[in-house]
Amino acid sequence: MPIYIAMESARTAAVIDEDELDFAPVEETIAPAAEAFINKISHAILLALALAVAMATVAGAGIGAEQQAATGESGARLGGDFAAFYAAGSIVWSGDIDSLYDPARQAEAQADLGLDGYLAFAYPPHVATAYAPLGSLEFATAYAIHTVFMAGALVFSLWLLSGVVPLIARWRWPLLAASLTFYPLATAIGGGQNAALSVLGMAVVWRALHDDREWLAGLAAGLMMFRPQYGLPLVGLMLLARHWRAVAAAVATVAATWLATASVLGVGWVSAWWSEVVPFVEQDAEVNASNSISILGFLQAAWSPDARPAVIVGAVGAASVVVTLMYLWANPTRFTLANRMGATAIGVTLISPHTMFYDAGLLIIAGAAIMATAHHVPARILVLTWVASLVHLAGSDLGATPLAVVVGICFVAMVVQTLSASTSLPQSPTTLKGAV
Repeated sequence: MPIYIAMESARTAAVIDEDELDFAPVEETIAPAAEAFINKISHAILLALALAVAMATVAGAGIGAEQQAATGESGARLGGDFAAFYAAGSIVWSGDIDSLYDPARQAEAQADLGLDGYLAFAYPPHVATAYAPLGSLEFATAYAIHTVFMAGALVFSLWLLSGVVPLIARWRWPLLAASLTFYPLATAIGGGQNAALSVLGMAVVWRALHDDREWLAGLAAGLMMFRPQYGLPLVGLMLLARHWRAVAAAVATVAATWLATASVLGVGWVSAWWSEVVPFVEQDAEVNASNSISILGFLQAAWSPDARPAVIVGAVGAASVVVTLMYLWANPTRFTLANRMGATAIGVTLISPHTMFYDAGLLIIAGAAIMATAHHVPARILVLTWVASLVHLAGSDLGATPLAVVVGICFVAMVVQTLSASTSLPQSPTTLKGAV
């Protein structure tokens, strides 16, 4: 909000006709002194965030179960969901990967992390392997490293997108501050989740396709299979757009991942993993129903998990999103890559049966898509979305998060904007290669 006020004040201070404001390049609409002021505010916000993470880590932001019993103290637990990732990494580090999905083993690995019970780890085995180095460290140290890494993933995402969206390069500090304080992403990064990696994956796919580096786009999509609900749609949509090399690279990446895991856990590891995580996903869907932003998850939380109308409407809604995305990607010469990526980033959060609120951080990609064709930062739209994300705080009281409605509105708005901008794009070499 302070950034928005400063930017609006800067526009008022600049001597320019009102009619010119919508069309003049951003460089002409912001006074240098005002721009410096906006950057100073952004730097202050970023410094405050860094200090908050450092203080929380040093203080522990809550203490382990044994320490609580010894001191009688209590407090907020450090790291949020990071305990599940840390414990999974420690299990792999200790050489017990065969017991990775054993509830008793996971509970044992999380025994001293201040949990009431334990947090189940449901990601594929190779994700736990990636966390193994962190699992060898003290929990607070591992949490600090993980938090910095996820913040860095967001920074890198914006840097990548600045190559295709000049406004991001121009306003890197305000946009970074706004992104890190965007409620879904702030919660994910501070709470030990990896939503920033999903943002990074989308950013890499966008930038790579823009630069005609399809092998890199495919690699990124293949690596995003650590969350199949995002990786699979991306590969399917690239297939519709006839990005053959990207699809081939994605398939090769998935095959390499499967082979590496099979060499340790055997060729049947997928079915074994799936049978272990399905009960958890079903239980988690009930426990965290108020946090779901997918169409089906939201309707089941608002209506009833077993309500037939909720299931039918949810399925129809998700199918409508899928068909819409398929239409956009099947016509790459009519719709810009920016608009297609923006719609996809929102759409994938709506079609999964169970998507958590922090995954709304993918709206960052949609925001970049809006700026891709803008003459100046659409501050009102971005600030409205930033503020609207806070409605999730009412989700626990309502039983279903209103953030799902916000995400749904953003998807509809993004699609309408995309369709209204529909045109016959110039047949550039990149476009032609994708259409062959």
